[in-house]
Amino acid sequence: MASLGFCNRRYVRLCLVLILLSVALLLICGNLQQAQSLAQTPKPMDPKTYPAAPNAGSHEEYVELPKVPLREDSPRTKELQLLLKCRNRSLRFQRLQHGEYWLLRNLVIGRKSRNAGCAETMTYTTNGDYSFFDNLETVVSRWRAPVSFAIHTPGYDLSVTLDAIRYVRNCLPGSEIIKDWVTFHVYFSNQHMPVNVPYDEAGVLDQPSSCTLANGSQVPPPYTQIARNESYKVRANLTYPINVGRNIARQAANTHFIFACDIELYPSLGFVDQFLDMVAHNHSVLALDPKQPRRVYPLAVFEIEAGVQVPADKSELLALFRRQQAQVFHLHLCRTCHTIPSQREWLNLTSGAEDQMHVFSQTLRKNQFKAWEPFYVSDNTEPFFDERVTWEGQSNKRIQNYAMCLLGYEYHVLSPAFLVHSPGIKQSSEGDSSRREFAKEMNKFIKNKIEPEYRVLFGQNKACKT
Repeated sequence: MASLGFCNRRYVRLCLVLILLSVALLLICGNLQQAQSLAQTPKPMDPKTYPAAPNAGSHEEYVELPKVPLREDSPRTKELQLLLKCRNRSLRFQRLQHGEYWLLRNLVIGRKSRNAGCAETMTYTTNGDYSFFDNLETVVSRWRAPVSFAIHTPGYDLSVTLDAIRYVRNCLPGSEIIKDWVTFHVYFSNQHMPVNVPYDEAGVLDQPSSCTLANGSQVPPPYTQIARNESYKVRANLTYPINVGRNIARQAANTHFIFACDIELYPSLGFVDQFLDMVAHNHSVLALDPKQPRRVYPLAVFEIEAGVQVPADKSELLALFRRQQAQVFHLHLCRTCHTIPSQREWLNLTSGAEDQMHVFSQTLRKNQFKAWEPFYVSDNTEPFFDERVTWEGQSNKRIQNYAMCLLGYEYHVLSPAFLVHSPGIKQSSEGDSSRREFAKEMNKFIKNKIEPEYRVLFGQNKACKT
């Protein structure tokens, strides 16, 4: 009996072991089936790769960015990017606050400007309101590179501006090149909000527009149909914040070199490539050593008689000089404001189509050039324009050049490139008495407030003047 009990206990233990093995086999089979099923199911995306959902409380909505094409940089671009140590950056729409202003940066982006390489080209940064759009086609057709255009659009001026943007992109002989290169930014004071604001580029470009009337004639440009004195800005008695626009256009540029310029100033042909070729062939024109004084590269500026064709190159400009149809810009208004170092020698130096760009002369903004207001190429690191100074107050460029003088900037004047103001020579006159009074008050503010601040911020030098 004892042996029989022992056998029964052994069989019980064996049965338990068999049961446990069976359960283990069933679990293993189940796991294998689940693994096979998972292997056949598409792998989900990493959460980090999902586009972020728009935040209901955010001022920026999610906008799917276009795919960036693979870059095929030229040898010059590759060389300059290594030299300048700059990084490429694509333009994208942003809704921002800029002081008291709401800014729609990159509201409409140029097709080629969107992904322009930092060392591939140069950006012409400019500003204005809708009444300056008549200059845009000429500027872009001569520049043929990115243009960053900041437009002041308080109240109903925004509606006129959006009509103007659609018109210049669709209804002009140069519309395709405008689509390629011009990026538009609009800004307005939070005290002078438009009724409606576009949410994105599609909100501007998808609106219906027409270039022809029912009789087949061309629709007149919208920026010529509302006189400047009928604009919201004038009727609301607003000043023009020219330096706000200048800074907005500069901050939006995605190229290493910029040319901060007024939109009524037209560059000689081929300037961008000429400048970049000069830098690529002669690195010493740049201040690459941080111990070197900072430098910028001004152009000579001229004005021509009304009805005269804008000269393409220096030889055509000199021909106008010989016929007394051209002169130094603002010669009768401020002789020292736009006279370059060795101006006479610059004019006597003839130029041919084969001439390469070079540094013609250099100076500091002191002594006989203490009132100089140059337009120049820069690396966009010079001081920004003081936004407390308006167009009506004048001296809006002198303040920045005063800061640059205190910082010891050198001005390296280029040849044979130049700028020409839109045709028409302005004569000296008494002008608007209200603007004269505004300028008088602004000069007091500059002397008593801005100059002392700048001497604290940038240093002191008695030779530097505003």
